[in-house]
Formats: sequence, C-alpha cells, structure tokens
Amino acid sequence: MRWILVSAAVLAACSPTKPEPGKEPAQPINRTITAAGLDSLPPVALRDGRLVCLADGVSTCPTGTVTANWLAGGSFATWEQHKVVEVWHPGATDPSTLGEVGNADNQYDAVLSVAATPTGYTIISLSGQHVLSYDATGVYRSSLPVPPIRLSRTAGYSGSVAFSQLIHEAGHDSVAVFEVRLIDGPGDTIGKTVLSTRLNWFKLHGDRTTAPLPLFPTLPSYAFAADSDIIWSPGDVMSVERQSPSGALRWSLKSEATGSPILPADLKATRERIPADDRGRLASFDSSAAHTGKFYPAVGGLLLARDGRVLVSGPQVPGRDSVAYYVLGNTGQPVGRFGMPARTRALLFDGDSLLVQRSGANTNLELRWLVLGKQ
Repeated sequence: MRWILVSAAVLAACSPTKPEPGKEPAQPINRTITAAGLDSLPPVALRDGRLVCLADGVSTCPTGTVTANWLAGGSFATWEQHKVVEVWHPGATDPSTLGEVGNADNQYDAVLSVAATPTGYTIISLSGQHVLSYDATGVYRSSLPVPPIRLSRTAGYSGSVAFSQLIHEAGHDSVAVFEVRLIDGPGDTIGKTVLSTRLNWFKLHGDRTTAPLPLFPTLPSYAFAADSDIIWSPGDVMSVERQSPSGALRWSLKSEATGSPILPADLKATRERIPADDRGRLASFDSSAAHTGKFYPAVGGLLLARDGRVLVSGPQVPGRDSVAYYVLGNTGQPVGRFGMPARTRALLFDGDSLLVQRSGANTNLELRWLVLGKQ
C-alpha cells in the first residue's frame, strides 16, 4: 500500500505540465455532462507520429516503466528505476544524460522526480532521500537531504512547479486526508495547501492503517499549470476542476458518470491468482474484498498541455485490454474521446500530440509521439 500511495505522488510529480498561463475567465465556468454525453463525444483519431526511440539494444531508450516531465524549451526528461536520467531535446536524435546511478551522495538509484531550474536541473532521489542539483550543462553541483519520503509525505515537481503530497489522519475518526501543497522546493515542509480532500476508504492512526483497505482504492489525480493553478479530480466520478493557488475556481466539469462496475467475476479471477495454500494472503484478500466498493475509479490520471487543454485517462481495469481517454478544452469543455491499449502509457500531452511508451518492433518498448486529429 505504501508504494501505491507513493506512486500516486510520482505520477503527479511527473504529470507533464508546461502550460502557458491563459486569460482568466471573469466568472467561473461550470459545465456538466452525462454519462451518455461522454459516450457520444466525437472520436479522436490517433496517428503514428515521430518515433523518439526503440529499445532494440542499440539505441538509447527506456527498457522498463518510464516516467517523464517537461523541462524547458520543448525538452523533457525520462527516468526509470536503476538507470540514468535522460534529457531529450527538440531536433536531437539521442538524449543527453544527467548524473550517475549509484548509492553515493552525488548519485541516485530510484528517482522520484526531475525538473528544470533557472540555472540547471534538479533530481529528487527516493533511494538516497536527497535532492541533487546540476548546472545547465548537466555537471553535478550539490546534494542536500530532504525530509523523509514516506507514506505520509512526499515531494515532487509538475513541470517546474514544486509541490508536496501529504496523507494524514483527519482527527478522532481517523479518516485519512489527502493534501497537496505548493512548496518552495523539496526541503520545504510547510508550503501552501491548495488541495485537501478526505479518503473515506482509508483509516489511519499516525502512519498505521486501522481498517482493511479496498482492493481498488481511488486516489485523487492532479497536475499543476505554470501559473501554479491546480487541475484535479477526486477520481471516483468523472469530475475535473481548475483552481487558483488561493482556491478560486477557474472552471469545473461535473458528471455523475462512475467507473465501470466491479463484477464478482473480477474478484474471483483476482483471488484465483493467489496460491490455494497461502491462507494468510487469501484471508487478507477476502477482508479487502469485503471493504471494496461497487465501482472502479472513474479517473486514473490527468495530463495538461501547454495551451491549457486536459487529457483525462480512465483507470487500467484488470482483465480489460484498453483504457478510455477524454480531451477537455482549456476551459473544461469536453471535445473528444479515444482509447488506447492498456499497455500503452501516456507520458506527455502537447496540444495535438501525445508522447507514449508502448510495444514497438519485435515487441520492444518504444517512445513515440502520436498525433491527435479528427476522425
């Protein structure tokens, strides 16, 4: 469970946002759409665009699960566990690398987040619990410890915006609160709270869970714009909002649409993967199944384009081979939908383009820009 929650921070930290601040509406824009309306949105055609790289053993390309974040000037960083961070520049065939993999104070192994700074780059190391700084040419400058990265607190970057994510008990009822704060940098433990919402399925006392966890927990999704606006969804229904750092609502999209139903067959198939003689795991599974709701999450993630448009992804549902995506305009209006294979991972959204990691030639993983167009 710890890794699920830290992973949520990783995804948010790397939600690839580098939007340009747009003109604020005079009044908040509130929109609604029904489940039927979502299903009737015009299909968006996906066309193969530029191949960034293919993991063929010769070219430099991620070979495992990769994460990405916008840097500056159209450049972006990618990273995966136990491998060097790569920086991809517009027009360049191969990436430059940043830092070294290892366990020394000036090295990293498990990376939580990468960002550009006014004078260079920053890497937050999960394994070393420190933040490493590099100059604009990638030369190492310094390493400083950060507050412990754990279930209750983690930090990262969305584009160049630094934030922290906290999970703590609400009070006497021990319901967990999911909180996001804008911070000055990874070492800032105070910051400004820009999102606070209860996780009613998660009971805490200190850092200890006090009730069984559901099998398919719903966590909020969020990303930051360059002007520090937060775009977020509670995740349980199709609902997305954009708010200023002070809490002023820019726009909202509401819908009663939930995620797909959790079927008894889904639970049975999942349970059958546990060895029949592992009574402890089976008992834990049954306890979690009893506390699991009726629906999968409705929103699995958010990506923000530089023009303010939002890509909303559905969750990866066990046993299903595709994931639904919805495109929202820069004031929250739904404009289209499409689907991609579940093994295709959306990394960056850039207006009419989408950077994905997927199986390429001979099933080797590739990074490729896809073009979003009219059907």
